Amino acid sequence: MFGQNNIWEDPNINQINRLPAKATFYSYENVNLAKANRREDSKYFKSLNGDWKFNWVATPNEAFNTFQNTDFDVSKWATIDVPSNWEMRGFGKAIYTNTTNPFFNNAPFINHNDNPVGHYVKSFNIDETWQNRDVILHFGGVSSAFYVWVNGAFVGYSEDTRLPSEFDITKHLKKGANKIAVKVYRWCDGSYLEDQDTWRMSGIEREVYLQAVPKVRLSDFTVRTDFDENYQDALLQIRPKFTVNIEDKFIEKVGHFSNTPLQTVVDNWTLTTQLIDAEGNKVTPEKTQPLKTFLGEKYPARDNVYFGIIETVVKNPKPWSADAPYLYTLLLTVKDNNGKAIEYTSTKVGFREVEIDDKGRFLVNGNPVKLIGVNRHDHSMINGKTVTKADMEKDVQLIKKFNFNAVRTSHYPNNPYFYELCDKYGLYVMDEANIESHALGGKLSNNASWANAFLERGIRMVERDKNHPSIVIWSLGNESGTGPNHAAMASWIKDLDPTRYVHYEGAQGDPTDPRYKSSFWPSHVGNPTDPKWVDMLSRMYPQPNELESLINNTSFDKRPVLMCEYAHAMGNSLGNYKTYWNVVHKYDRAMGGFIWDFIDQGILQTAENGKDFFAYGGDFGDVPNDGSFCLNGIVAADRTPKPEIYEAKKVNQPVVISEVNALKGEFEILNRHHASSLTKYNLVWELLENGKSIQSGKLETLNTKPYQKESFKVNFKKVSAKVGSHYAINIKGLLKENTLWERAGYVVFQEQFALNLSSKETIASMQSKEKLAVSETAKTISVRNELVELIVDKTTGYISSYNSKGIKLIETPLKLNFWRAQTENEAAYRRSMKKTNELDWKTAANQFKVQKIKVDASNTSQISITVKGEILNPKTAVTLNYIILGNGYVKVAQAISIDKNVPDVPKIGMQFDIANQYKTVEYFGKGPQANYQDRNSGAFLGLYKGDAFTMSYGYVVPEEYGNHMDTRWFSLLNSSSQGVLVKGENPINFSVSPYSTKNIDAATHTHQLEDRTVLTVNVDLIQQGVGGDNTWSFKAEPHQEFKIKGGNYNYAFYLVPVTDSLNKIAPETIKF
Repeated sequence: MFGQNNIWEDPNINQINRLPAKATFYSYENVNLAKANRREDSKYFKSLNGDWKFNWVATPNEAFNTFQNTDFDVSKWATIDVPSNWEMRGFGKAIYTNTTNPFFNNAPFINHNDNPVGHYVKSFNIDETWQNRDVILHFGGVSSAFYVWVNGAFVGYSEDTRLPSEFDITKHLKKGANKIAVKVYRWCDGSYLEDQDTWRMSGIEREVYLQAVPKVRLSDFTVRTDFDENYQDALLQIRPKFTVNIEDKFIEKVGHFSNTPLQTVVDNWTLTTQLIDAEGNKVTPEKTQPLKTFLGEKYPARDNVYFGIIETVVKNPKPWSADAPYLYTLLLTVKDNNGKAIEYTSTKVGFREVEIDDKGRFLVNGNPVKLIGVNRHDHSMINGKTVTKADMEKDVQLIKKFNFNAVRTSHYPNNPYFYELCDKYGLYVMDEANIESHALGGKLSNNASWANAFLERGIRMVERDKNHPSIVIWSLGNESGTGPNHAAMASWIKDLDPTRYVHYEGAQGDPTDPRYKSSFWPSHVGNPTDPKWVDMLSRMYPQPNELESLINNTSFDKRPVLMCEYAHAMGNSLGNYKTYWNVVHKYDRAMGGFIWDFIDQGILQTAENGKDFFAYGGDFGDVPNDGSFCLNGIVAADRTPKPEIYEAKKVNQPVVISEVNALKGEFEILNRHHASSLTKYNLVWELLENGKSIQSGKLETLNTKPYQKESFKVNFKKVSAKVGSHYAINIKGLLKENTLWERAGYVVFQEQFALNLSSKETIASMQSKEKLAVSETAKTISVRNELVELIVDKTTGYISSYNSKGIKLIETPLKLNFWRAQTENEAAYRRSMKKTNELDWKTAANQFKVQKIKVDASNTSQISITVKGEILNPKTAVTLNYIILGNGYVKVAQAISIDKNVPDVPKIGMQFDIANQYKTVEYFGKGPQANYQDRNSGAFLGLYKGDAFTMSYGYVVPEEYGNHMDTRWFSLLNSSSQGVLVKGENPINFSVSPYSTKNIDAATHTHQLEDRTVLTVNVDLIQQGVGGDNTWSFKAEPHQEFKIKGGNYNYAFYLVPVTDSLNKIAPETIKF
């Protein structure tokens, strides 16, 4: 079953003939093209993306051995687009697994009976202008190992799915048509290092192109910037490498070179460098140095060579930061001994310096910075692991729009274009090596035969990405244990690039080892074992109190504390996000964190019933799989923002406004930007009465500096408060000008403050002149007149019918409800904590036993019906009171006493169905996105309107959704503006869904949700938080302050028929 001689099963052989890794840059024929740096404009660039001929087989034994030959006929093969994953084009199965390898563990060997192979063939022609140049073939990323041939000749072999592989194919080319053939293996020894929590897909998944480069060329260069101690002037340092490939002799110029005769060939050749600002102005004069300066460099017997082989002091450069991502262009020109330019190229340069000070603060250009980040996987709902430039740019725009400033490339290097976007838009990047051996733990890091693989993956990442100012941290990978191979990686990277910091969460102590147990928390969070070769204490999924404990435990370590993963956003989640950031902002050492994660990894599919849905693990018959665990994003798989991201936006906002005296219009503003003042914002305000704007204005521009506070005043006119009305003031910060990521007028930050204005009047208890008749049967109590008909079922104690002027206002009884469709977090903690008794609440309302019913008809214009009863399991006493007015208004009151020994309650409320013609929803409550006890900072009290079918985000795995807290009233109307209004005696929670709770609970995918003719309406006193510190243990549970315990609960709401116009009803005055 397992072979011994295949190089794709040998961890010591990771490449054959692959060129050394280098920074990303391109060769141009003139300086203007180099300045613009659009590679497609270069005549020396040729994309090989597009249609390729393709053949797929299930095992290596079935693979073709001669398909690379020029006479092999592939005309009958399928056609596949490159780049792509072949599973997304109908070949083989996509597999989603978190930590389990999708093949039998026997490193480095692979099961030969389960290792599909893809054969790719493409023809191309070479432009005549490419003569006398070397041609480099570039693969951006191939999963997982591949051989390549050109015109039947073997070119090379490479592993590492997420980094480029380049080969010099010059000697294999011919005039006219050329044939490239690629054989790709789904699994190889390197797959043991690619056990990441993502879809396992195969093929040529990143771009393929050719470059024609000069025989004498700039093969690589490193750029560093170093500010002086005042962060005013900066030293620009450049270290170039050259390749001389003359007379069929290929030498990369690194190290000793003084004795080679080839030095005389380029004796008078030069390299010219010049820095240009973003406006096109020359910042430095041209600096020209002979190539022999570089080619003749000798490495000393002690110490190392000085880095800055080319140096220039730049006076007062504009610094680069995520706040203000200013980029310069560095031009590099190679000229021959006649002074003729042979090659032009360029790169963007950002003047940026990162440090960690003695307080444990993370600094950028001397300013303390919190990393407000997301973990981001490459994902397309259509293309799998192949993402387009548009996908990447959309991601960066969303990350910026929602007030994040950092991204972790979990868990592998990204396409170079992504880093260009981060440089351009302004995001701090943790660049992570393509190493995760989760299934084997640290076994491979402690095996010397894997050392080369570890080192190559780390070093090649740094060599490629070293010139991007956005990258501030190198990460050695993810969840791979720790050992000498990681230590070697860290040592290499620190010496190779001393300007950035090294991260690796897996370097900490083993949480299962009793020697390392924290005295504070039975978890890995406080283990004092992080080696010195990591520059920060990185932890996954601490709870806020654990995070604070680690930060305060300075006895063994004072390095910064970072949450490389936290706030597991699976399903309806991201409770407690604000709590985390209260801790982070409290402590200098708290470096920030990266939410897990940015995007749901759902795959768009169409069900047999014609409905589209997002597939997840197991939906393709993939075994093993981890189900829906790939759905953790704060944006959906189609990049639609989910409710969670609005909470993040509010908590993340870079400007905080606090109340000094809201009634007097006095406020204070704090600028948390680290590199920009507040002059880029327009500050506006509005005064709301019951959610409607009654005053508004614009404030003077504030020039508040970073980390500074400033007082300001809102001059609103005196308000004569109306009885029962609610008043609030909203203050917003809007972009003054268009940015790359959003247009002018976009709200970056906002706050809302309630104004304690009260009327001298009080709300009078509502009276009705219309008389009501009461009739009883053995089963029902009926209350009716010409305006209203209401029936109470004596068996259930519930209102079973409610009509007004012939309009049927409820389709099902108004019944007690203690259950919400189970969230992913609830399923997780109930399973892990064995809290399955909470499921008893699912059927509690159906077990309500009526003990006594009393009708009070002493006032014929106001009938009272009181129902007393109990629920035996979980033990609960209930009193329901219905007061019906002659005008059709109904008051529903609950008094509930829940035994203190019963399981925690998901929610307390009532539920009914209404015909779906009443789909127009208007409400005065928190919105517009869904909100819960532990996730409502980003929702603001206001007047909102929507459609019941589209107003709420429904999750890929159906679960509780769409709740709105602090609701004063809501209405459900049809196209004729008729329907019902529900008003809370005190603020309530509500939601409306086209689907039943039972259907939502049972469904595993959205296409299983059944269309109905009714809507389900929830009117709740309270529901528990959504939790989500993680989604697999007790930490998934809402924090105790957001749970519902046994005790006494009372609430009431009013049902109001709307038969004419909602505008004629003043909800705030309803009381009886």
